Amino acid sequence: MKIAFIGVGRMGSRMASRLIEAGHQVTVFDPNVAAVNELVAKGAISASSPKTAAETAERILLSLPSPKTLLDAVNGETGVLKSAQPGAIIVDFSTVDPATTKSIAALCASKEVDFIDSPVSGGVAGAASGNLVLMIGGEEEVIAKARPVLDVLAARIVHCGGIGAGQLTKLSHNLLTAINTVALGEVLSVSVKAGANLQVLCDVFGAGLAGSKMLDYLPKTLFTEERPANFAIDLMHKDISLCLQEFSNYSMPLGQLVLQTYNAARLKELGGKDSTSVNELYEQLLDVRLSLPASK
Repeated sequence: MKIAFIGVGRMGSRMASRLIEAGHQVTVFDPNVAAVNELVAKGAISASSPKTAAETAERILLSLPSPKTLLDAVNGETGVLKSAQPGAIIVDFSTVDPATTKSIAALCASKEVDFIDSPVSGGVAGAASGNLVLMIGGEEEVIAKARPVLDVLAARIVHCGGIGAGQLTKLSHNLLTAINTVALGEVLSVSVKAGANLQVLCDVFGAGLAGSKMLDYLPKTLFTEERPANFAIDLMHKDISLCLQEFSNYSMPLGQLVLQTYNAARLKELGGKDSTSVNELYEQLLDVRLSLPASK
């Protein structure tokens, strides 16, 4: 299948690589020339713009960092809708707000191009291994047509509802993830400061009601010496902000508190670090370091 992939950053590049390995003809565009060249070396075709990439594509995939970037890539002067053929399917893996998604879907419909929103969960590791979770909004018939491509990328595909439902689900997921991250960081930091053993805390919390997937994830990120930046604080901050804007008519005191915690981390110039490193604020405040011995 002829596929255009727009946005080959940390997530997109790994997803595009899997599609190349699966035998698809993948044309890629990204302002990052080095990222494009790495994929060309694996068999991708380089395009000079989203418009060029989409000219003959049957499936047009996007993985972009913000609503503005997404809108430009779809409907800008050199956007994919300038060349997309009727019957093509656009799949948006970005995380944006439902309103932007619905407006893009309407633009696509006016060109007889199908659209589904499909934000993802699973991080860089999931993108590389094909074990992402896709939260999809759109018509079942369109999703079925896109499935041969989506199945290369995902271990689980969840149809959340109509257009925008995938984005709403993803924003809610990331807000809860951020709340959990900050709650764990606060409790673990003060407990270690008071003399508790971090490994014992993790073992006991994991065995009880305090257990969570985030607690399982922290030993791979925050508790390591390297603290790899799998999903940046800046990106999580963007998602929290979009979610709270979506829920602006409702009382969200805990969500607002977590947003301010991420604001503080960005002011401390931690924005490029992994989202779990928001808890370096507690480490600095309490003069502790949350770390575990490297597993053998």
